[in-house]
Amino acid sequence: MVIIPFPCMETKINFRWLSPPLLLALSSLLSRLLGVFRDHLLAKTFGATLGTGIYNLDSYYAAFRIPDLLYNLIIFGALSASFIPIFAQYKKKGDWKNAWEFASSMLHLMLIAMGVLAGVAYIFAPYLAKLVAAGFPPEKMELTIYLMRIMLISPLLFGFSAILTSIQDSMNCFFFRSIGPLFYNLGIIAGIVFFGQQFGVIGVTWGVVFGAALQWIVQLPSLRQTRFRHFWILGIFRPDTRKAFRLMIPRLLGLSLSQIALVANTLIASFLTTGSLTIFYLADNLQSLPVGVIGISFAIASFATLSELAAEKNQSYFAQELARVIHQILFLIIPATVGMILLRQEIIQLILRSGQFNAQDAMLTAQVLFFLLLSLFAQSLIPVLGRAFFAHHDTKTPLWIGLVSFTVNIFSSYLLAIVYSFGIIGIAIAYTLDNFTKFILMAFLLHKKIRHPFLYGKRLALIITASALMGGLLFVLKTLTPFINASRSVLAASVGVYSMVGVVIYFWICKIFRIPEVAILLKRFSRN
Repeated sequence: MVIIPFPCMETKINFRWLSPPLLLALSSLLSRLLGVFRDHLLAKTFGATLGTGIYNLDSYYAAFRIPDLLYNLIIFGALSASFIPIFAQYKKKGDWKNAWEFASSMLHLMLIAMGVLAGVAYIFAPYLAKLVAAGFPPEKMELTIYLMRIMLISPLLFGFSAILTSIQDSMNCFFFRSIGPLFYNLGIIAGIVFFGQQFGVIGVTWGVVFGAALQWIVQLPSLRQTRFRHFWILGIFRPDTRKAFRLMIPRLLGLSLSQIALVANTLIASFLTTGSLTIFYLADNLQSLPVGVIGISFAIASFATLSELAAEKNQSYFAQELARVIHQILFLIIPATVGMILLRQEIIQLILRSGQFNAQDAMLTAQVLFFLLLSLFAQSLIPVLGRAFFAHHDTKTPLWIGLVSFTVNIFSSYLLAIVYSFGIIGIAIAYTLDNFTKFILMAFLLHKKIRHPFLYGKRLALIITASALMGGLLFVLKTLTPFINASRSVLAASVGVYSMVGVVIYFWICKIFRIPEVAILLKRFSRN
């Protein structure tokens, strides 16, 4: 049952059988599958190591770096971390006038900030492009600058939709915010299909802008669903707005570190062989599918509840809710990691291996994907652990953690990729070490903060054991029935069969071990 408190209005479509995490997970799955199809089209149309001129994806991904940095810094992380806890307090008190005035103030300030930053980035695009891709030759650099300037339109569109998304998250209204990313990917796919062949990555870049516009438009009905009231105020000197920006600054600095690490990795990759940057991003997009479907969906759905429980004197309720979310994530993400490691070659062969994407590209992508998958559990838990700090209005601790993990990332990336000549694989290993560091420090410091256990060793050991047994049986099955060089249809069927067999084996073992998450899921689906 979706709990939709006043003043959130239900949509005319009946989604009562979906819990918020399940709704977000399903929509995220659909979005990620569209993302997989998008990457399939990109790989087929442009390839990785063979791309030249306007058909080189390295320029496209490098150009993405600065607009994506603006989005992740200002909109995706910093805004939600500061907006939702304050809005949730107004909601709990029933003070809707101040809630909507605060939301309106943040909307106006966010649009102004994004407009100024995008304008400055547009002017200084040649210098920013050299910052992220100094290793590119002149022709490739010129294309990167041009694409970057086009993409700077998208953060402006995301700025408006971000406020709507934060309001919906605060109100536990997840339908319209959950379908937005679907339309974003559809816009990019349209750019590839209709303009990719003729205009190369320039057509794809305009598809990015079109997708950002679609994501904003489809969220407009949420204004009525949440009964949003707009006030024409700037609210610079409002106490709640000033508090939001005070909370945002440490979060902004923390995200800056991770984004600077991505910029640094992009810079290092620009000095490697052609296609290295493309291969890293394609592998990263594949491994981020379960992170988005499981880790981020659970984190988003639980943030408003954690924010309300964090205000209670008795932190045991907060710890219990956090433990519930963490173990549900681990229950799903650990076997998913094992399955993706075992089937990574088949997955890459099925999704990417076609057209301009050759066997060498596929082999290198599989190697990069393996090292990225090792930290999949950490990547999935970091969003909810971070929100646990934000729920306590603590954005400084994640900043210091980010500083440490940033140092680990930059040092190991340069050392492994350049000094020891591991190439793009070295950057993947550094990325994994970064996530390990961040997870360990977050878990340790959060436990000290709330002084209540939220990670149960026995249950975790059972989940790991069940996943290992499932992986062993799946490995035997895969060894007996290899399909790596089969046709695409046979390969798709084999991946589907392997996956279903793995799910059945895992749930069967978990039921024998009496892992509580099995009973929770079975109860939920039997009720549906």
